[in-house]
Amino acid sequence: MLNLIRTANEWFGRINESALLLFVRIAAGHVFWASGRTKVDGWVTLRPETIDLFRDEYRLPLIAPEVAAPLAALAEHALPILLVLGLFTRFAAVGLIVMTLVIQFLVYPDAWWAQHSLWLGLLLVILVRGPGGLSLDRWVIGTAK
Repeated sequence: MLNLIRTANEWFGRINESALLLFVRIAAGHVFWASGRTKVDGWVTLRPETIDLFRDEYRLPLIAPEVAAPLAALAEHALPILLVLGLFTRFAAVGLIVMTLVIQFLVYPDAWWAQHSLWLGLLLVILVRGPGGLSLDRWVIGTAK
């Protein structure tokens, strides 16, 4: 049994971390990108029902639905692109972490185990480990591992 564990540890230890981090960036980015696509028609036209959604269902305090809706749609498009490209990756991850926490605490507090903990887990891996070698951060500013 110990030999099996040692063999598994050696085999899994050979997995390229940069490839794994690219996969994590894509998986996390897709969640927010897909949500952003539901808020717009084409690339720049905010759907009228998006403002209604922010007004009637999300009900964010301190920010008008007419302001929150386009900001969320912009963030859900721009930040995943940065995340997947690995450009300013940690800043993009922080933005999506903040968005996740707002959704968790102010919009859907009962969705922690079903969704938000998973999103946060992926984003925290990126925040802590960085974007990895398969990233523009690595090639442009040399900050990735």
